[in-house]
Amino acid sequence: LVRYLEESPSLRRMTMMREKGRRQAIRGPAFMFNNRGTSLTAEEERFLDAAEYGNIPVVRKMLEESKTLNVNCVDYMGQNALQLAVGNEHLEVTELLLKKENLARIGDALLLAISKGYIRIVEAILNHPGFSVNKRLTLSPCEQELQDDDFYSYDEDGTRFSPDITPIILAAHCQKYEVVHMLLMKGARIERPHDYFCKCNDCTEKQKHDSFSHSRSRINAYKGLASPAYLSLSSEDPVLTALELSNELAKLANIEKEFKNDYRKLSMQCKDFVVGVLDLCRDSEEVEAILNGDLNSEPVETQRHRASLSRVKLAIKYEVKKFVAHPNCQQQLLTIWYENLSGLREQTIAIKCLVVLVVALGLPFLAIGYWIAPCSRLGRILRSPFMKFVAHAASFIIFLGLLVFNASDRFEGITTLPNVTVTDYPKQIFRVKTTQFTWTEMLIMVWVLG
Repeated sequence: LVRYLEESPSLRRMTMMREKGRRQAIRGPAFMFNNRGTSLTAEEERFLDAAEYGNIPVVRKMLEESKTLNVNCVDYMGQNALQLAVGNEHLEVTELLLKKENLARIGDALLLAISKGYIRIVEAILNHPGFSVNKRLTLSPCEQELQDDDFYSYDEDGTRFSPDITPIILAAHCQKYEVVHMLLMKGARIERPHDYFCKCNDCTEKQKHDSFSHSRSRINAYKGLASPAYLSLSSEDPVLTALELSNELAKLANIEKEFKNDYRKLSMQCKDFVVGVLDLCRDSEEVEAILNGDLNSEPVETQRHRASLSRVKLAIKYEVKKFVAHPNCQQQLLTIWYENLSGLREQTIAIKCLVVLVVALGLPFLAIGYWIAPCSRLGRILRSPFMKFVAHAASFIIFLGLLVFNASDRFEGITTLPNVTVTDYPKQIFRVKTTQFTWTEMLIMVWVLG
């Protein structure tokens, strides 16, 4: 019998829990109807009541004077005094309990405080010496259990949070900006999940053990990464990060068909975040910074430079239509479109058509003038995107017209009747041409060279 007890993992686990002074909560369909006093002493019941209702003098007196008090005792719901104090937002009681050594379930209390948004309690818990351990904030309850059985109690008590949820992931899910900032300052980060087709040992083991839990853990991680709170506080360029993440999530939606709706929703969330950033812009300089995304370039007032619009190009590539069609983006694009032609934007359509006609007719002379003096006022006007578009369009149309006019002599001998087509081929078509170039051919060559 002794040998059986030593070899039984469940009994050995219960023995360790008794040695640490913790009670395994009674779970099951009727756990809410269990008698609270069946496994708690009168002292422990009084202690838990004082922690739950915020009775600071009683809690302080029992912590200082009682020698037999088990601070890690739990009620019928499997909650200890720290969790009860945190759940009812009793900051002073929480601070008193955090001073005790060998305090259990600190991680559960932190997750509970984050979910309820109790900022001061979260700050008090994060100042506990237990979080000075390396990677304590980055490990999930499931991973932490392998190193510290007292920090989380997922297996015994059925906590309300998924075993793969870390404090920063939960804070990102709840959109708690202050908590996310505090956790980032403590060094916590959300690790990006491996590629879906990754064959490393860790991914292979998780996939074999429980494929559903592995998929849910990936979704929870991506939910944290796609959170506006985490995007805005963790990245130096939130717009670029959100655009790339939205594209990655859109690809995953086509790969993991079972969670297609979840990934699509997260992808749209990233796109909405980018649009929301544009909504917050207060002047043209901020809009230009978002559209260009040049973090390392220092603006020089005397230097004339063309905006790169790298973020707009990326948004077009990833089909983020709301970003491109946003009024702030369109207003900035129109400003660039009519660069050095600010007065033309307010003119009527007739005036704009007249400008296009003048540019088309005088294009050769304008090109020569720009070639001679590119830095002049005329050169600056011709460098504007609007004038470039008109010049390229006019040049292409004129070139096509010259080609059609030059080829018109091929149709001189063709006569079309109702049911008969008679073709009289000129003799010069069937011999080597040795005559001089026609004026249309010379114009075509000059146009191509120009």
